[in-house]
Amino acid sequence: MKKRVWLFLFCFPFGCGGSLKDIDRRVDVLMFSTSTKMGAVHPEAWSDSGGFTVDSLTNAEPTTVNPAADLLGFIPATRLDEDEIAKSLDRAADDLASSGEVLSLEEVLVWANEHAKEMQFAQYDYLSSTLSLLRELHLWGPRFYNKIDSTVSADSSSGLYNTSLAVVNDFNVSHKLPNGGTVSAGALTTIARDIHTTTTENSKSSSLQLSLDIPLLRGAGTAAQESLIQSKRNLIYAARSYERFRRLFYREIVGDYLSLVVQKQSLENAQRGVDSLRQLAKRQAALYVSGRTRLYDSADAENQALASVARLSQSWERFRLALDRFKIRIGWPIENIIQVAPAPLGLVPPDVDAEIVIGEALQYRLDLQNEKDRVIDTQRGVENSLNDLLPDLSFTASSSLASNDDQVLGFDMEEVDYLAGLSLSLPLDRGVEKIKVRQQQIVLERAKRKYKESRDDVIVSVRSSLRNIEVFQFTLDLQERNVKIAELGLDSINADPDRVSVLDQTRAISDLQGAQDARDSAKKDLELSILGYLLQAGRLRVSENGTLLLPVFQQE
Repeated sequence: MKKRVWLFLFCFPFGCGGSLKDIDRRVDVLMFSTSTKMGAVHPEAWSDSGGFTVDSLTNAEPTTVNPAADLLGFIPATRLDEDEIAKSLDRAADDLASSGEVLSLEEVLVWANEHAKEMQFAQYDYLSSTLSLLRELHLWGPRFYNKIDSTVSADSSSGLYNTSLAVVNDFNVSHKLPNGGTVSAGALTTIARDIHTTTTENSKSSSLQLSLDIPLLRGAGTAAQESLIQSKRNLIYAARSYERFRRLFYREIVGDYLSLVVQKQSLENAQRGVDSLRQLAKRQAALYVSGRTRLYDSADAENQALASVARLSQSWERFRLALDRFKIRIGWPIENIIQVAPAPLGLVPPDVDAEIVIGEALQYRLDLQNEKDRVIDTQRGVENSLNDLLPDLSFTASSSLASNDDQVLGFDMEEVDYLAGLSLSLPLDRGVEKIKVRQQQIVLERAKRKYKESRDDVIVSVRSSLRNIEVFQFTLDLQERNVKIAELGLDSINADPDRVSVLDQTRAISDLQGAQDARDSAKKDLELSILGYLLQAGRLRVSENGTLLLPVFQQE
């Protein structure tokens, strides 16, 4: 039992291992409670994953790698072979299919939800707000202090030294009061002992103190709790911001993924266009050999085929670059090759009343709720600045008790001393405080105007998202018509190619490829516009693993 007591007395003032784990546990509890109340998701508590070595942290002269120009080798490349490039492009799709791992949209979302740097940074912001609240709660809880001073003194007298040892232990505990002020208690123990002297004068004593300090006007009431109130509200804001970020992040990742799908489909369309132009070039070359066409037509067809190969090469490079950037964004290993697959979201255009949706969006949007509550924060700031204009009136009380002579724990309760009083400071100079009131009132007006502007932005964004759905529905229908028209045109040319010029044939092939690309892009834009509507209207919901939770109207 004594060992446990001594362990507590040692760990309490100095801290022992495991205290950081306790903080992580309290952070997790706070975030879980805050997010659960608003039906949102919370990240797991942060844990230290290690850092740099001690040597690198203390190295005052880090090395720089910057070799001279003559040490950098440069080997000129061989001349490009058009045929080899064409064959390489023909194999590009097969090479990607054989070496790349196919990631579905759902797999990408689940992975990004856990590994993406943006998501981790958003979690850090949430965790930071939680830690700030924990710090504030600690300041408002009982705080313990213990200080031990030990001194050795040696006084010389006729060549001899009188040596003594004094040990002073000062223990205090203080606690903030809800409406301002503090209450504190302390114990002071002094032990003095002569070590080497002609006389023996040892002493020991203790004293207990209890004090109370309460403001009655300035700094009293809710003004005293401002830091605690704001910290608690900031945690709510952080939870909303984190959930809002998760929805924005979902929309952006889906947009990036679908854009990659469209790029890949465009490559497939371009490859079909290259194959068609190559067939055209072969046919024109055969016609020229038989004397049925001009050399110009044969050369022009061959040049158009080579030009399409060059464009396809550039498209492949853009696609590879987009894939690498996407891997970086979702936190996927950059050296691993991935593929994307067509992934319809299953969203259909909604049939809604615009005014009803706008009214609900003004209630549902988490970022707008933060704006509204921050107006209340600024209003509270005005009230606190008005509180600073009041006189300083405080009540103080204290009591003390000293131990009997040469005793540490020998107290006589009849020897308690008491002190109580009021302190009043008249507000003769409050010029600075009055200026602060005006400044806070300006901040309040600014916050109100900003909130009104944010409301207007939400209204505009919801209306725009609904119009975008209609526009992209019309665009998709138009592009599907264009594909059918381009296919009919190419079929009519292929039925009797001799009566059509090379220019018209290459144009028909290009028109079909362009119509197919536009149709695929319109499909993507329509799905993203529906997703954008859900986001702007505050209706988008993302599950804990980062995937979409379908709204109710979709299931009817």
